[in-house]
Amino acid sequence: MRLTTVADAEAVAARAADVVARLAGEAVDARGICHIALAGGSTPRRCHELLAEHDVDWARVHVWESDERCVGPDDEESNFLMIRESLLDRIEIPGENVHRVMGERGAEEAADAYEGELRGSVRERTQADVPILDICMCGMGEDGHTMSLFPGHPALTVKDRLAVPVHNAPKPPPDRVSFTFELAHAARRTLLLAAGASKAEALSAVLEGADSHVPASLLRFGRLEVISDDAAAPSRLRKA
Repeated sequence: MRLTTVADAEAVAARAADVVARLAGEAVDARGICHIALAGGSTPRRCHELLAEHDVDWARVHVWESDERCVGPDDEESNFLMIRESLLDRIEIPGENVHRVMGERGAEEAADAYEGELRGSVRERTQADVPILDICMCGMGEDGHTMSLFPGHPALTVKDRLAVPVHNAPKPPPDRVSFTFELAHAARRTLLLAAGASKAEALSAVLEGADSHVPASLLRFGRLEVISDDAAAPSRLRKA
């Protein structure tokens, strides 16, 4: 796990955009294709806006969602709507390179369809036959949840799926679809973005070690890079 701290939320978004653009370029150079999973939330939104300003070969990049709410793509609660407004409408990317969770179909059907799409589109696999994404971006809530994997929720422990239906989420809307940790752990790089003092307690727990009560800390089992602002990071660990 690597931690980078910067001054504020704007700097978190800028650093994340730089990292994603660099990793995308490396993936395209090495394998001719890049698979990126994007996240919901205010800091990822700004990251997407800044990413659109980078020189990325979008014709060779496939965009995924690390989680989605069970709403239509034009609903104000939709992560896809945010991704479209903050990134997709600002770049030239083939429609077939954009992979949307069909949340309006309900959690089970949408999760099944997304898992099938992942298996059909991502050719690189681990020895356990898990598709390897190049970048998996994740946000974190004040309660330590990441993607749509919440403390104490049964979806946390699912190991035989890539995308899992989530019901009774403690934040509205209650029905969602989320990547599992199995998929996030297989990514070549997982980015966890944290900004603001309200995230400080959860981030401290993430940095202390894996704890199932703080789902974001379980990302440590993959190739995790944490990008935090000073307000969220413990003072003893701050570095530019």
